[in-house]
Amino acid sequence: MAIKTDTYLRRADRADLDTVVAWMEEPDFQYFLYGEPSRAPQQLREQIVKMLGRTAGHTMPGGIYMMIDSPTAGPLGLISLQNISWRNRSCSIDLYIARKEYRRGLVATIAVYRTLEYCFHELNMHRVGAYVYAFNTASWRVFELSGAQRELVLRDHIVRDGVSHDLYGYGLLREEFDALRAAHGARAESISLERMAEALERQLGSS
Repeated sequence: MAIKTDTYLRRADRADLDTVVAWMEEPDFQYFLYGEPSRAPQQLREQIVKMLGRTAGHTMPGGIYMMIDSPTAGPLGLISLQNISWRNRSCSIDLYIARKEYRRGLVATIAVYRTLEYCFHELNMHRVGAYVYAFNTASWRVFELSGAQRELVLRDHIVRDGVSHDLYGYGLLREEFDALRAAHGARAESISLERMAEALERQLGSS
């Protein structure tokens, strides 16, 4: 495949702040943001600074930011875990790929898959959700390929360039994700991820 596969996830740190804010000030990036784009850079800066300023004895965070990074291409995007409920073992995922050439195929697929692994097997979540605009076809199809179910449709929920679009709500339970992983087999995981990405490319090409 043409897309590089050396991407990995890491926790965002203070050195990433300017990079992320610069991304979010770009009109093309704002187009896909969930929420009000005009307020996003300031809000994100405040949220990341607050997160990085936690002391060791602080309570568990309500949000976690992770960078999608590559040793050859550099930072590619951001994954945000929001609405974390440690009591209910649930959270929601926001995925933002900043570099246009990486918004399809393997990079997005791996990022979502690894984030789900982190949520279920490191954070011990029971349920992970995501809200995706209907026009963001690549993102919601990645979630579907990961086993998530479309549970909600909010009609004409967002306006972009004068056009109203629906919002899709997805949900995935830990046992559903574990069943998907078991079906592929641990040794075949890298192959299954490539097949998921290839399926995504086919679906996007036919849409």
